Amino acid sequence: MGFSWSLFSATKHGADQRCLGIELHNSQAFAVYSDQGGVRLCYTPKEGEQGMAGLEQWIADNRLSELPVVISLDSLDYELHLLEAPAVADDELSAALQFRIRDIISRPVSDVIVQGFRLPSDAYRGRMDMAFAVVAEREVVRQLVSWCERLELTLELITVPELSLLNLLADYAPDGSIGVLRLDASDGMIYLYREGALYLARHLHTGAEVLSRAAAAMPAVEDGLTLATDHSDIDAVALELQRSLDFFDSQQGMGMVSEIWVLHPDEADISAVLPVLEASINVSVRHFALPVSAAPGAPSDEQEQATLTASLAAAYGGILARQQMLAAGQGVAV
Repeated sequence: MGFSWSLFSATKHGADQRCLGIELHNSQAFAVYSDQGGVRLCYTPKEGEQGMAGLEQWIADNRLSELPVVISLDSLDYELHLLEAPAVADDELSAALQFRIRDIISRPVSDVIVQGFRLPSDAYRGRMDMAFAVVAEREVVRQLVSWCERLELTLELITVPELSLLNLLADYAPDGSIGVLRLDASDGMIYLYREGALYLARHLHTGAEVLSRAAAAMPAVEDGLTLATDHSDIDAVALELQRSLDFFDSQQGMGMVSEIWVLHPDEADISAVLPVLEASINVSVRHFALPVSAAPGAPSDEQEQATLTASLAAAYGGILARQQMLAAGQGVAV
């Protein structure tokens, strides 16, 4: 189910079920630690914190060295391109895309690492064979390897949020096509998945601040109804979502999306406006704020449960990718 993008894996896959998942997002670092019992610890950076120094201290405080690690790259450090797939075998796809990508990017191809994965054959009504090319900065990857070595962590997998979230969805086996909405303060992403594959990833130019402002302006809800009349901020988000849904339907030929799952933003609560957003796009909208206790295998008897916000959810999705690789007996040599 799904695709795992790996640059590294162990030469032998051990039985250690402990894992540290790290999500790098907007120059910040988020982390989830899990073991055979599920999610145990979460790290969220303090307001205004940048870089990985705070995460380093958290790892030291919780004695989390000598662990397998999965890292999801910051969107600032890679590009995702949708291209017509070269007519090559799957094991030659990345190399062929690397040759093609040099005409698209503005820097030498020697400065990047290219990894490709195909869209399913039914995309674009079968008229075109398309593939995503992930183009990552080689120096960033080198620095992450060095960082893990310095902290005595075993880097087993590098992935990207598009695929981390796909692995997260796989545990819930959604029916039909699912949209996952991830909003930051002023922008966001909509990802469209179907049957364990990514079909579309589009950037949005409105974000959680707009919806938070709309939520603050809404009157108290009585008997499940609200009399709010100014939904212009919500409509702006709905319009961008509708464009992506229309593209998925008309251009890719994949029909209607059955649900949109909204990840809980890292720094905002937009749950109050989701019913209005649902009415605006006429598609079921779910608040996908995953509590630790709901994570597959997590303990149910903890007194206080953390919530996996968007970046924590992506970090946990990386852990699930590693678990799937272990279950399949896969490994990669550095």
